[in-house]
Amino acid sequence: MKLPVKINEREKRVLIIGGLVVLLIGAFQAYTWYVDFKKKADDFLEAKRFVLEKQLNKISGKDEAERRINKVKLELEDQEKTLLQGDKPPVAAAALQKALKDTASSLSITISSERILNPTGDGFYVGVPVEIGFTASTEKLRDFLFKLRNAPFLIRVTEIKVRVMNISNPTDIYTTLIATGFIKKQAEPETKSKEAKDAA
Repeated sequence: MKLPVKINEREKRVLIIGGLVVLLIGAFQAYTWYVDFKKKADDFLEAKRFVLEKQLNKISGKDEAERRINKVKLELEDQEKTLLQGDKPPVAAAALQKALKDTASSLSITISSERILNPTGDGFYVGVPVEIGFTASTEKLRDFLFKLRNAPFLIRVTEIKVRVMNISNPTDIYTTLIATGFIKKQAEPETKSKEAKDAA
């Protein structure tokens, strides 16, 4: 059943204005909700980006650390190629003696004296010193030292003494030097290290 409702012009304007106000309020609430949602989404994306950057930095730092470790390993491998053959000082000393004799022989130098000295500790490596004596001209001595410096394995001349044989004709000099080669230090057996810890 229809009820006859009469609305005058004034009430009609009020209803229209009221409707517009309701629409504006709804639109404002929708806009506010959108702004809040967008801000939360932006904050979430920013946090996500920050986490990803940190993870990438960690990965990058890890890769750099691995590259450095690999580089050190390669350098260490190259360094260990210059060590004397043999894992025991007497064996390594024999190899060093042979190298010194071969080097001297290539220059027509005769080694008149030689002796193996006690090994010396050098961190992860053991120094194996050998003392030799020979007579040679200054030119041959220079060439001998040059060949030792360019030997395929590491040899350090840790001590050298020279004596002129003939002062009136100082062409030949008697040289005594200590040449040291190196071997890798062997790990101590577990039983010995355990006993040392127990004793401490």
